[in-house]
Amino acid sequence: MCDENSCLKTIIAVGLIFFMVVSMSACVGGSEKWKEEVQLSDGRVIVVERETIRARGGDEWAHNRSGTKPKEHRIRFASADGATSVIEWKTTKLSPSTWPEIPLIFDLEAGQAMIVASVHVSAGCEIYTKYVYRNRTWIEERLPDKFERRITNLLIRDGIDMPEFVSLKEKQRENANLGYRIALRQVGPVRMVCG
Repeated sequence: MCDENSCLKTIIAVGLIFFMVVSMSACVGGSEKWKEEVQLSDGRVIVVERETIRARGGDEWAHNRSGTKPKEHRIRFASADGATSVIEWKTTKLSPSTWPEIPLIFDLEAGQAMIVASVHVSAGCEIYTKYVYRNRTWIEERLPDKFERRITNLLIRDGIDMPEFVSLKEKQRENANLGYRIALRQVGPVRMVCG
């Protein structure tokens, strides 16, 4: 048994420790994982696993009330060669304000996985980057200044409270949301988009 002063000190100390643990865990950021159906250009529908790693920060630009922002985007999918291996792509470019590029298109071209992403390069301007998976590594291929426009086939939205699975129908409805910039809802027909 403790006297009133020592009990009060113990309760305050336990309360402070609890508050610090909760505060530190909220600052870490965490990640969101989900699976989504993706329709390839040849009409096939496959399922990929998506993940957004979140970091503390973002302030008024954060996509949510948690005070976090995306730090890295990842896409995992089964190897097309019939092996049981999983291939992973993760963002490599950051905008000047340290936001990662956003993956917009996943496809298979000539049997090789391909991802097109968008990254901000200056105020109001972003460029599209293309990555192709060859010889067990991702290689960036510069897109021409003008190319055929393609509709985004990856889910644009990410953030807290992502569903575990996103069907093709749900994604098409979500991506059609006019609240998203046209530069996210489609890729092209130019490599750099300003405005």
